[in-house]
Amino acid sequence: MPYNKDAYTRYKLIDQRLRNTRIAPPSLQELIEYVSDKLGKQVSISSIQKDIEAMRHDANLGFNAPIVYDRYSKAYKYAEPEYSIDKMNISEEDLQGLETALGILEQFKSVPAIKYFEEAISRMSASVKKNREVSKENIFLLDRPNKYLGAQFMNTIVDAIRDKRVIKISYQSFNKLQAKEHIVHPYFIKEYDARLYLIANDIAAGKAPKFLTFSFDRMQKVTDTYDSFKEEFVDKVNYFTNALGISHVDGVPEKIVLSFHPSQAGYLKTQPIHHSQTILKDTDKEFKIQLQLVVNPELQMRILSHGSKVKVMEPNSLKDFVAAEAEKMIEIKK
Repeated sequence: MPYNKDAYTRYKLIDQRLRNTRIAPPSLQELIEYVSDKLGKQVSISSIQKDIEAMRHDANLGFNAPIVYDRYSKAYKYAEPEYSIDKMNISEEDLQGLETALGILEQFKSVPAIKYFEEAISRMSASVKKNREVSKENIFLLDRPNKYLGAQFMNTIVDAIRDKRVIKISYQSFNKLQAKEHIVHPYFIKEYDARLYLIANDIAAGKAPKFLTFSFDRMQKVTDTYDSFKEEFVDKVNYFTNALGISHVDGVPEKIVLSFHPSQAGYLKTQPIHHSQTILKDTDKEFKIQLQLVVNPELQMRILSHGSKVKVMEPNSLKDFVAAEAEKMIEIKK
């Protein structure tokens, strides 16, 4: 449950007084007077008693404060002199979770936007490992590159997105012999299949503005023009909701029906192709699903990756594409 500001301030003041070992431990009345004086208003006996009880036992607070009452001196003190509510009281489970998070974060230290915190990440990681006396053996081996290509442009792009500034990108597509210059309004960055992408509004002179996706690894140069732009509303969360991957997000979603060999059912149930996936049939002979998606290269490649264990039922255009690709593979083998 939430606690009001005054209550938390009282906890801090009680903690402050109990940690002051230069003077004798306080009685209940001395604690009341101390807190009242610091707050500038009278605090009741019941409030301080409830505060002490909460600091000791309230699981929501998580202080687990070792406050003891000395009957001889009729005073309160900490059983552990070094204790303070400002020090993190972390359980073994919390430490394991923190170690896991740090291990994942370390995988991304080479990304410029995170590199700012590389020293802090390393310090925290070393501290957790030392306190838990765990080995430095890698536990998480993530399928991520050691360095994202084009990551050197991250700072310029992030700053431009944050401050709504126009940038100039020299960009060379895989199927082009020369780079082309684009003047864009940058909106957000997306990671997909171990690559970074910028979604931006291309404002080329003489053409209607158009949202395009730029892969970081194909950027030759990125320049901040320091010209401001007025941001349009873009639903960033749902921008790719109708597409798998990062291409053709402005296409029309289609009903897609796929029939799989039953051996694929377990994989597709635990890791659906897309959030629109619904199960149409689940038997020992067939596993059939329906998707509502834009047909794009990423979806086509995902279907082809299942080889002979999938059959496209709808739409016909996708069925024809897969059949044509299968024929090409047969020709290659000849």
